[in-house]
Amino acid sequence: MESCYSQQRGFLISLFLLNVLIYWGGYGKVSGCLDSERKVLTTFRKALNDPSNLLSSWDDDASHCCKWRGITCHNITGYVVKLDLHTHYDGIFINGRIDPAFSLSGRIDPALVQLKHLQFLDLSYNAFYGTPIPNFLGGMKELRHLNLSWAGFSGSIPHQLGNLSKLISLKLSSSSLSAKNLWWLTSLPSLNYLHMAYVNLSMASHDWVHVMNNCPSLVELRLPYCGLSYISPTLPPVNFTSLRVLGLRFNNFNSTIPNWIANFSSLVYLYLSGNNFHGEVPYRFSQLPNLEGLGLGSTDDNLRVDWSEFLEGSWWKLKILDPSFSQLHGGIPNSIWNMTSLESLSLSFSENITGSIPRAITKLINLETLSLYRYQMHAAIPDCLYELKNLKHLRLRDCMLTGPIPAARLGGLSSLEELHLPGNQLNGTIPTTLGQLSNLCRLDLSYNSLTGNVSESVFENLKK
Repeated sequence: MESCYSQQRGFLISLFLLNVLIYWGGYGKVSGCLDSERKVLTTFRKALNDPSNLLSSWDDDASHCCKWRGITCHNITGYVVKLDLHTHYDGIFINGRIDPAFSLSGRIDPALVQLKHLQFLDLSYNAFYGTPIPNFLGGMKELRHLNLSWAGFSGSIPHQLGNLSKLISLKLSSSSLSAKNLWWLTSLPSLNYLHMAYVNLSMASHDWVHVMNNCPSLVELRLPYCGLSYISPTLPPVNFTSLRVLGLRFNNFNSTIPNWIANFSSLVYLYLSGNNFHGEVPYRFSQLPNLEGLGLGSTDDNLRVDWSEFLEGSWWKLKILDPSFSQLHGGIPNSIWNMTSLESLSLSFSENITGSIPRAITKLINLETLSLYRYQMHAAIPDCLYELKNLKHLRLRDCMLTGPIPAARLGGLSSLEELHLPGNQLNGTIPTTLGQLSNLCRLDLSYNSLTGNVSESVFENLKK
């Protein structure tokens, strides 16, 4: 009797496991999206203008809306979990605005809130001009990713977005949006990525730093061109220590650079260019162990950097260095060879930079971009530059370069895509070896003393 019971029990367990395997193996998958959610999507679409038929697939098979463009359903439950209706922005701008003829416009129907399981919503690069961001989006509690950048929305960003407590990524970049305060962001404990480029945050300037300090999960914070005018000189213990990207370019800061920024040991990219910072650049920036990109510089040329001392730091990971607009004294020192990972170096608008480019620059074997503006060399194009075989962008503008362009050496820069040498004192003829640069797509030799004619046949081998 006991043996029979054991056999029966074993059979039931086996049957249960078989059902589980069948279900998770695919036989339990829902075919097509749920009828209730199909109706929501149909209602949502009726409120949109779609002159270029971007959503033409939404009419093909009403019963299989999971196959419609931009829609992703959960492969087990059939719930719509992703709605990605961003427009590919290449070529659709007219006078800085998205062209409505090639994007979506109209209004966002409140029926969208009925997609209870939606985790991803992207309406970026569309043309919802004159429309505010709907308050009801704050009711989509399962959202993890929300991208409304450059979608034409205008007005104040609704604080109801602070109800999206599961949000990981929030992208609202737009020159037609504004916010008077940002404290609603502190209700988003999982927020990793915040992009608000060009949003008018001038009314939130006084406490934006303290708001961000209450968002401990932040990994990327991008607030360029936001009209911010105040950055707190001190900060209590820094809470958002996971920050990897801090982008504050072209705001209206008029102060010294706060030392607390150097406490972000996880920083990979730090961009502060185009502000009115003054005084000394904190030397501790050179001790950030993970830094790969550094953009400095002040629009009023009052930011000072001791170039030789600055390069004594631990720069072995740095890939991008742009101290443009800064007062950099002396030439480029030989210690630059310590920055062996460097891919881009820009010394634009640094009028106090003089001297020659050291031969040690040839040790920067990964260098792809070299941009010098008003670097007063008073000499021929340095021979060492022709040894940078990975160089793609060479910009030497108003650098007091003299003599001819060396024809024999130029053809060796086979990776070159951009060659800008305007505003110098170069003479002689334009070398025909330019035609050997098969990747070249941008060339500027204007405002020199070059002579002669260049046949179109010289450029026949260029790919672009």
